[in-house]
Amino acid sequence: MKKTTVGIIGCGVAGMTAAIYLKRAGISCLLIEGQVPGGQIIDNDDIENYPGFSKISGSDLALAILKQLKELEVEILYDQVKEIKNGKTKQILCQKEIIEADKIIIATGRHPRKLEVKGEEQLRRKGISYCAICDGSLYKEKQILVVGGGNSALEAALYLSRLAKKVILLHRRENYRAESFLVERLKEKNNVICQTGEVEEFKGKDHLESVILKDKTVLSCDAAFIYIGQLPTTDIFQNLPILGSDGYIKVDSHFQTKEKGIYAIGDCIKKESYQIVIAMGEAATCALSIVRGEQNE
Repeated sequence: MKKTTVGIIGCGVAGMTAAIYLKRAGISCLLIEGQVPGGQIIDNDDIENYPGFSKISGSDLALAILKQLKELEVEILYDQVKEIKNGKTKQILCQKEIIEADKIIIATGRHPRKLEVKGEEQLRRKGISYCAICDGSLYKEKQILVVGGGNSALEAALYLSRLAKKVILLHRRENYRAESFLVERLKEKNNVICQTGEVEEFKGKDHLESVILKDKTVLSCDAAFIYIGQLPTTDIFQNLPILGSDGYIKVDSHFQTKEKGIYAIGDCIKKESYQIVIAMGEAATCALSIVRGEQNE
């Protein structure tokens, strides 16, 4: 069993920022990550709203923060968290390890929402993807469908337009939720077609071949990238009274949940805006609150 003062679940920008602040204050902390450090920012091609950089890729930003963690000698445990137990002592139960911590910070972020239509699950990784940066290169000079109308969907369509022969951006409404500068950039792309409609079914045997819309229109495509929103990654915390009906974690102004000593930051909490700098600010506020608490004990 490992012991630490603060166990941080999730190694995205929020979790990593909290670890930097805690470690610099002399408080021992342990980051726990079940997949790849960096979280969803590594799926971003170009980040253009991060202060200090006119443009930086998500992977480069993640690597820069990881380098800082390494310099501070912050320990990262690569394991899958199964449950938190909040008894006399707090325990983080992982697949391979049990972590005992005085305090816990949840920074598990969000994951892509699925369309939940026929053929989606069967053709996942067989033409259907939720990450253009990860899988876009597999479909060079092919015909690609992007589903969605927010920033992420348009950013994916712009990225894929550099690889694909043709990109069809499918949105259920004519107006997009994305920022206007992204819409203007998209209009400049000759190989991007904007279409209104909703997916009813994905068709294909061993690989995606076509998409049937609810109006029965058939679109031929080699790949479909789905960007219709995000859901909080909080299922493993169902045993704790910290979730709202929408699955997001409720916190106070110090980012503490209803369970004393358990905090949450980043995209797994309910808020108006989901941005990298906002998640980092939450992490700093949360960590400094813990630092003050430790100093007063």
